[in-house]
Amino acid sequence: MFSIIFKLSKIMASGSSIFTQLTSNIKKGPKGIIKTVLLALLALYLICVLCGMYIVFMVNTYKILSAAGNTHFMPLISMVMATFVILFFGFTSVAASYYTGTTEEFLMTLPLTPGQFFGAKFLLAFVSEAVFALGMFIIGSAVYGYYEKLLTKPMFYLGTIFCGLSFSVTAVFLIYFIFIVILYFIPALRKRKLLSGLATVCVILFASGYSLINSLMSSMMNSTPQAVEKVSSAIGKLTEVGQSIGPLIYFSKALDGKVLPILILAAISALVIFVFVPLAGKMYIKTLNGFSDVKTKKMSAEKAEEVIEKDVRSFSIFHALFVRDVRNVVREPAFFANGPLFTFLFPVIFIISFTIGFVASGQNMSELINAIQLKMMEVSPDIIEKIKYYAAVGFMAYIVFTGTFANLATTSFSREGKSLNDLKAMPIRNNVIIKVKFWHAMLYIGFAALVAINILVAAVMIFGLPYTFIEIAEICIMMTIAAVAVSVLLIFIDMFLDTMNPKLQWESPVAAAKQNLNVLWSILLTIVVCGIVIVLLVFLLPKKLFSLIILAAVITLISAPVGAAYFKYAEKRIDAM
Repeated sequence: MFSIIFKLSKIMASGSSIFTQLTSNIKKGPKGIIKTVLLALLALYLICVLCGMYIVFMVNTYKILSAAGNTHFMPLISMVMATFVILFFGFTSVAASYYTGTTEEFLMTLPLTPGQFFGAKFLLAFVSEAVFALGMFIIGSAVYGYYEKLLTKPMFYLGTIFCGLSFSVTAVFLIYFIFIVILYFIPALRKRKLLSGLATVCVILFASGYSLINSLMSSMMNSTPQAVEKVSSAIGKLTEVGQSIGPLIYFSKALDGKVLPILILAAISALVIFVFVPLAGKMYIKTLNGFSDVKTKKMSAEKAEEVIEKDVRSFSIFHALFVRDVRNVVREPAFFANGPLFTFLFPVIFIISFTIGFVASGQNMSELINAIQLKMMEVSPDIIEKIKYYAAVGFMAYIVFTGTFANLATTSFSREGKSLNDLKAMPIRNNVIIKVKFWHAMLYIGFAALVAINILVAAVMIFGLPYTFIEIAEICIMMTIAAVAVSVLLIFIDMFLDTMNPKLQWESPVAAAKQNLNVLWSILLTIVVCGIVIVLLVFLLPKKLFSLIILAAVITLISAPVGAAYFKYAEKRIDAM
């Protein structure tokens, strides 16, 4: 049974694994090997940075708990934080891949048991979503073991293994179980758009939780008496909560080498894997009915005559392809949740994060606003001009970052997958297809600009900044022109990456949007370019708004030959895809 589940999970993940992409790059020769080595070094650097930051956080956490005599809470905190990460990323991933269409419909035609079918989905979700959280738990356990002198005891490692396995397996199963129960008893919710909306809600909840964690981290890094008092109060509340969650504290003692907690955790893991997963498979299969987007309905004679007699409106090929591309992204949760959603959600996350973090710090929002308003009345005109300039630079970077972070350019052709052959079979010129992809990516630059303008206007009104309507309009125009110029260059480069190395062989849309190396390169490129642009505007160019126009003109001169070269290359490359 397990061999079948493993093979099924490989089928579901076919072409989606980053390791598969790296292996295929090595087989391409010297260029592929160099590319793989550079990616591996980059991944190693990012892992080291993230691990270093988390180690510092967990060391500070242990020291604070030690000062309060509550070091026994350390394993519980590690478990809770790792579980929190699994629930967030797991909810968004499961919402996007719960039903992908062709994969599930094909596998349901095979002589498979529900347990085997669901077991493969469960295994795939566990491997892709729980690995990062398990790494966090291992770091927290290592810090705890180091300070508690447990690293030389074999039972510590055994307890860490079963503790990590039990909470991660249980968390992934809980995610699926919630989806299964809701969709089983409410068939009307079996729509992929609704699942995408649920993923959005999960992201917002994560932002709220992250704000609280970030506030706690800031307090840990602060040695002022007020911060110490707040942290001590938080630890006191944690102690009270700990008394009501005794079982969790008991299970966390597995890291201390206690035999009975280790055996109980091993039993929980086995219960979930061998009993609950097979039982949930039957319900999962039933919840897939009704997800298919392909629907047919017999048309009455009266309706047919009405359609025939109705005036027919025709649109250009560009318009039809543009609408098709937009709908493909909006209708597919994996595409929308892993890119365009960020453009609209980032300001919401920022506002929620700032508000919760501010409230958690014990400060008063109205007092802050009043203080800023009074301060602005005292500053000199030169400072006012600098604030206007820095605001334009900041919002320009915001537009570039959130607009290109939609990842539409870097997945232009990867999103098409096997349907690219259908598109190529139509009597459509390649340059029309390329223009559609380009303007679709530019669409979200426009959305990001609108969001930035609204935030700017709201900030001016709330904080009472002494700017006239003309000055605000000047800031908006300048920052938008500069942002569009930078974004056009980034979009050309991103589209070149995807045109040169598209990821077309995938069964799950998640593979094209989330598990795509082109997306990683695009994000890193955007961060680097935004950093360079900010350095130029802050340290080299005059701190006047016309500097944004100078920057835009220079970048446009660079973008023009890059764009022309890309269009010529892409027109020939599409035929070879």
